[in-house]
Amino acid sequence: MSKLSKKDEEWMLLIFIVSLTATLGSLYYGYFWDPISQIATGDYFNPDNALTICELCRYARILTYPITILSGVALVRRDANIAVYTAIFSFLCLILESYHYGLQKFNIPTTQLCTWSKPCNALDINYLWFITIPFLCGVAALIIFIASLMIITKKRI
Repeated sequence: MSKLSKKDEEWMLLIFIVSLTATLGSLYYGYFWDPISQIATGDYFNPDNALTICELCRYARILTYPITILSGVALVRRDANIAVYTAIFSFLCLILESYHYGLQKFNIPTTQLCTWSKPCNALDINYLWFITIPFLCGVAALIIFIASLMIITKKRI
């Protein structure tokens, strides 16, 4: 078992914080909807406002949630080898969310995974005309992937 150095520990903490934020954010949107649009009403915790997630979002959650657990375990055990797993999960999530974002923004025909009741190209949120849920998840996956590579390759910035 390779131990985390002090710098590697900082990268793993970044992975943990980003993955935890992505996990909690996806749960919040899935259970309570869009916090930005609820500022005017102050109705932040109404489950009736929850977003219905599409199949691609479901798969992204399956890839993102374990990263939180893995990085937490890596921090407790000071195990640098777990960065390989966080890199794999985040890379797969990055590919998935890049495709999902393409479905939303470039009007690619939907796949068989998507349903008529909740198409994968639906824009539930669209902050500043480009920030969507797949965009946010993709950015988190990219940060986690880069941080994982920094641990794996022992790069120092």
